[in-house]
Amino acid sequence: MVEKDSVRAEVEIDAPVETVWQVLTDLDGYGDWNPFTPAAESTLAIGDPIHLRVRLFGRRTIPWTERISRNAPYMLGWDLVLGHRRLLYAERTQVLEAVDAHRTHYLTVDRFSGHLAPLVLWLFGRSMSRGFADCAQALKKAAETKTRMTRS
Repeated sequence: MVEKDSVRAEVEIDAPVETVWQVLTDLDGYGDWNPFTPAAESTLAIGDPIHLRVRLFGRRTIPWTERISRNAPYMLGWDLVLGHRRLLYAERTQVLEAVDAHRTHYLTVDRFSGHLAPLVLWLFGRSMSRGFADCAQALKKAAETKTRMTRS
């Protein structure tokens, strides 16, 4: 969903929060399940870069580098400053919340600020919204599959 200053997606996942977190933070496994970001490389340490391959339009991916801004239990985020924060600042945050012992709520939000934010959202918002929704559904499927395999 594209909002005034952000893009977001959310889904409820039938898997424990620990399982969803394992899938979300296993960057080497992104190619197995993540259609929006099929490749990611980082230490996930705050301040370190995260090198991404992002699929914004169609089948082609583009290289993109941001910086890890959050890595706390069940919260992962990265941000980007273009030129100066007043020009463009973006931060994507992914949050997991245990609904109960077997279900997790996933929320991803990319917030934009700065002079270029309206233009970026106008140009890329719809594509990002589709990508985030696809990512949320794919995370759901991957975590639920992992949970079923663990229980078997």
